[in-house]
Amino acid sequence: MRITAFPDLADWRRTWPQGQPAAKVLDALAAAGGEGRFVGGCVRDALLGREIRDIDIATNLDPEKVLMALAAAGLKAVPTGIKHGTVTAVADHIGFEVTTLRHDVETDGRHATVAFTDDWQQDAARRDLTMNALFCDAAGNIHDYFGGLADLKAGHVRFVGDPAQRMDEDYLRILRFFRFHADYATGDFDAAAIAAATQRRHELKRLSGERLRQETLKLLVARRGVAVWGDMMARDFAGAYLPWATSQDRLVKVAALETRLQLSADAIRRLAALAITGRGADIAETLRLSNAERDRLLAATDAHPIFDAADDAAIRRQIYMLGNDRARDRILLDWEPGADEGAWHRAFDIVQSWPRPTFPLAGRDLIKLGLAAGPELGAKLEELEQWWIAGDFAGDATACLAEARRRLG
Repeated sequence: MRITAFPDLADWRRTWPQGQPAAKVLDALAAAGGEGRFVGGCVRDALLGREIRDIDIATNLDPEKVLMALAAAGLKAVPTGIKHGTVTAVADHIGFEVTTLRHDVETDGRHATVAFTDDWQQDAARRDLTMNALFCDAAGNIHDYFGGLADLKAGHVRFVGDPAQRMDEDYLRILRFFRFHADYATGDFDAAAIAAATQRRHELKRLSGERLRQETLKLLVARRGVAVWGDMMARDFAGAYLPWATSQDRLVKVAALETRLQLSADAIRRLAALAITGRGADIAETLRLSNAERDRLLAATDAHPIFDAADDAAIRRQIYMLGNDRARDRILLDWEPGADEGAWHRAFDIVQSWPRPTFPLAGRDLIKLGLAAGPELGAKLEELEQWWIAGDFAGDATACLAEARRRLG
């Protein structure tokens, strides 16, 4: 949607959910003879009327003075990244990153050496996109040094200055360009940016998996992330660092099902939709996924029979084997649009409404019945569990114990 007018930010103290605590931080900086301005995402999203998540503050005070200013105001200060000029200020139990104005001294595409400055425009010049280089002062005035307001209004995702230079400073900005295009753009890619990115797409392999993970997962759930990933595949950006994530048609299907079934967009499920069967481990390793994310991705991408949506008992057996969350993933991934839609909807309804049960017996129950600990106990317990599953999980603890007594004579 094209934006035609921006809201007035002069009343941010009252309209922003974190407004009053943020005001305490700005007041503390001003009392120390400096100034604090909101910068980046909070300004951009406030102007678009979107939800404001994190609030970042830039200041012309050096980090040591920031620490002293916050202490003098009775606010907690944590030197979370003081080497790079960042202090976390805590007001009313809400954290705000306060960063001293900086300019780059040296960059290598992955890391930057910075020096502090008191020049607001110099700080804005080192940022990636024009819409991320907007400052908002305590009075609600917008300070725009590189045409970010016009770009935001037009839905134009454009780099500050020379896109090639910005990308050479940090190659992650290639992915950030696509991610922001997916979330904020209304037209075609910026021509200069896409040309510079195309020349540098293979540099993505130089980045750490943790940084690639963050941008990739955000991109996949962005407003137009599915379409933009398709553009990235067509232009060989996705293949440059994630060649095992190429099943675009299945990604389109899963995203459409999420919308139809009123599910939140899920980055790991969408990543699984893209994955070539059996290559989930390669994706997990490249992106340095967490253990939980990796296990979920492997469960969805390893070779397996298609989810059986034929009858309710079969659906419940699979839920018991997989768990509700992984069964839900399998249903959306294996869903065949147009092929017995009623059965797939029924399977989805069951996974949403039928929590995976817990087998009522444990080894101690069989020991109480006289069975000694050991391999025979484990085998007998598994046999009883299979009996319980075959009965469609109907037996309670009493029924399972009765069956155990019968089998043990």
